[in-house]
Amino acid sequence: MINPYQKLFEELQPRADRNKLESPLEELFIYTLEKYISAKSEIFPQYEVMTLAGKFRLDFLLTVGDKKIAFECDGKEFHNEWYDEWRDALILGSGEIDTIYRFRGKDLHAFLDDCIYLIFHYDKELFNDRYPIIAQQLISDELKNQLLDFYKRENNIIGYAAISKDGKQVGLLQLVMERRNKLDKKGHWNILFNIAKKNPGLRIEQLIEIRKKEMDAEL
Repeated sequence: MINPYQKLFEELQPRADRNKLESPLEELFIYTLEKYISAKSEIFPQYEVMTLAGKFRLDFLLTVGDKKIAFECDGKEFHNEWYDEWRDALILGSGEIDTIYRFRGKDLHAFLDDCIYLIFHYDKELFNDRYPIIAQQLISDELKNQLLDFYKRENNIIGYAAISKDGKQVGLLQLVMERRNKLDKKGHWNILFNIAKKNPGLRIEQLIEIRKKEMDAEL
C-alpha cells in the first residue's frame, strides 16, 4: 500500500525537466539531489548566463528565496580545469549567480552522497528538514572525520583509503569539490575577472593568453 504522505511529499519535491538533461552524469546527480532539496527550491537545467566574454550555460541552477546556486558536473571528456575556472570567474562577475559548485564525474559516481552533503555543509537552506537526519546514514566516515577542516575554500578535498579485495590499503583516493562564491573577495576568481573587466569582449582563450603573459612576467 502506498503511503499517502510519502506520495504527497514526492509530488511537492521540485523536479528538473528531464528533457533538458544532456548526460547520464547529470541525471545521476540531479536525481539524487532532488530527493533532499527544499520544496521552496526551483531547478533550472541548462541555465544561460551572459558575461563579459559571451554567454555560458550552466548544467543546473537552483534557486531558493533570493539565492541562485549553480552546479556543474564535469565529465572527464569535457573537463578543462583552467578554462572552467575562467568560466566560473566570468559567471560570478556577472553578479547573477551567487555560488558555483563543480564536481568531477568520477567523484559523483564513487562518492555521490558525500558530494551532496558537502553542498548541505555550505548551503543548508537548499535542503528539506529530513535531509540532515537521513544524511548521517549515507555519508562516509571519512567525510565525517574531515568535515571540520572545511570553511569557505574554493577547493575542498576529502581523502579516502583505497582498499584491495583482501582488505589491504593500496593507495589514496580523493573527492575534489570546487566551490566559488561571488562574495569571496579573496577567491582566485577575482584576479581572473579583473583581467576580463579590463578586456571586455575577448574570448576565454584570449584572456588565458593575457594571464599567461602576466604570470611569465612575474617569474
